[in-house]
Amino acid sequence: MNLSEKKLNTNYSLLQMAYWVTSAVLFCFTTVFLQFRGYSNYEIGIVFAAGNIIGFVIQPIIAGYIDRTQRRTLLRFIRLTALLSMLLMLAVYLLPSGSVSLIGAYSLLIAGSTLLNPLCISLSFYIESWGCGINFSRARALGSFAYAVCNVALGMLVQRVSENAVPAVFIVFAALLGAATLLFNPGDRAHRSMPEKKVEHNAEKPSSLREFARENKRFMLFLVGTAVLYFTHSMICNFMIEFIRNVGGSSEDMGWILAFMTVMEVPIMLIFPKLTKRFKCSSLLRVAVIMFTVKELMIFLAPNIAALYAAEALQAFSFALFVPASVGYVGEVIAKHNAVKGQAFVTAMMTLGSIFASYIGGLLLDTATPKITLLVGVIVSAVGTLIMLCSIETTK
Repeated sequence: MNLSEKKLNTNYSLLQMAYWVTSAVLFCFTTVFLQFRGYSNYEIGIVFAAGNIIGFVIQPIIAGYIDRTQRRTLLRFIRLTALLSMLLMLAVYLLPSGSVSLIGAYSLLIAGSTLLNPLCISLSFYIESWGCGINFSRARALGSFAYAVCNVALGMLVQRVSENAVPAVFIVFAALLGAATLLFNPGDRAHRSMPEKKVEHNAEKPSSLREFARENKRFMLFLVGTAVLYFTHSMICNFMIEFIRNVGGSSEDMGWILAFMTVMEVPIMLIFPKLTKRFKCSSLLRVAVIMFTVKELMIFLAPNIAALYAAEALQAFSFALFVPASVGYVGEVIAKHNAVKGQAFVTAMMTLGSIFASYIGGLLLDTATPKITLLVGVIVSAVGTLIMLCSIETTK
């Protein structure tokens, strides 16, 4: 790896870290902040659901546009979304509690975060088109590390200072995310030493949604499995405090379990490039989808906090393995001219799973018990695993 590649990999890692800090703020501390501002759990659920629905709708549209423009607009979209997110969070801080505008602004923040995830992933493909190899696994591992540190640090800030630390931290790191995109100008000095890739004027145009579905029938089944599998994963993340309280834990226990869970992701993501030299992406993906259900079964059976820690240790072989393996898998089974669209569809299906998890998980917890809710989740997860095992194509 030459000096230019090292610099680009460092810059990409910084961008991933900034994104995952903003994600930790939104998805781990939204409930804390909005309850502080006087909103009920039902209203907070609407925020999550509305944000995910908006993200689900716009992800394929934005991805298709970026594919059609040959990714020239990718960096601009990341930068613009980061800027708009800063302004929305500032509005959230300034708007009066109880206002509908605040709910709308926060829903758009959630949607923006779900959009940024596939765009930041696709940026690695874009950089590689310049002739530079990107170590995605290392960058994503550093993102997980930043996510874990944010959970612990922001939890302390909220407890010792104020819940208003939530928007402040988000605005700072959204600004850093936007600034990080300025480090990726293909024409600057850092990239002039790169071997310039010839532009293929006769390259295939990105497929329409109908053409994409017709060309990738087995991948469409894979997407269905992703949504079903991610349902339980998302439900546990969204309502983790309920499952922790069910075994005698507290909010403080939740913060440390979230940090532990995230730290467990780092080693697998760091060694993932070595794993791909010995195993196919499709094989690693099969292991990951099985381990999702095993982990959730262990959570269902957990009698105490220690058992929950043991279950969350399997995050390393489920979610941490699934993320880079799915990125590699999409890159192998989807044509290059549809790469951004393919990745966006995977994220969109995760979002769809989250939408149903928000409603059904909350309904089950209100009408049944955490144990019954987890049992339903394990059954749904097992179905998702079976669908994915049937749909994953064996790659080279």
